[in-house]
Amino acid sequence: MGTIYEDQPPELWAGPESLDPTPVWKQFALIGLFLFFGLVLVGVVAAFEVAPQIAKPPALVPGDRLVLPLSVLPPYVGGAGAPPNRIGPPLIDEARSFLLVRVDRAEVIAVRARWSPQPGQPECLIRDAIVNGKVGYQAVCTQAGRGLFFTFDTRGNSSDGASRGLDRYLVSVSEDRVIVNLSRLIVSPERTSAPAVP
Repeated sequence: MGTIYEDQPPELWAGPESLDPTPVWKQFALIGLFLFFGLVLVGVVAAFEVAPQIAKPPALVPGDRLVLPLSVLPPYVGGAGAPPNRIGPPLIDEARSFLLVRVDRAEVIAVRARWSPQPGQPECLIRDAIVNGKVGYQAVCTQAGRGLFFTFDTRGNSSDGASRGLDRYLVSVSEDRVIVNLSRLIVSPERTSAPAVP
């Protein structure tokens, strides 16, 4: 057999139906449909991301982000610091309530208003207190019918040997609003003692 097209026997030739391509309008419709759904998806994601910037404070926007006015920030007075501002119902449920505090001029933290000595144990209420002459926190726990008190510094670190610090939420401060991401709880790790060095 030859190697050129005319040398091939007719039974090996493609039939006339192979020359009938998919209509061009169907290809354009399919590509247009994919582009449309892609743009809708991008629009939905963009709306979720922009929501905290366009919502009027106070508001809870999709993604569990709480938008608050800048006026909720306690002033930074240096030294002992200003008492934290408690944020809870009716804006958010009590289980996710938190204490908003300005640690220094540029840093703001949101400490969850509930804490447990070990993850999974009953939670204790957190209240603000003066710890070592500065604003801090105190956990009031009731276990086995007796009251236990744990103290924490302004950043939520243990001041009296508690097994772990306070849990915190991510906070972002802009020119006119404070955004607290309630879906991003930073769980304080449990402190363990290092093994003895021989």
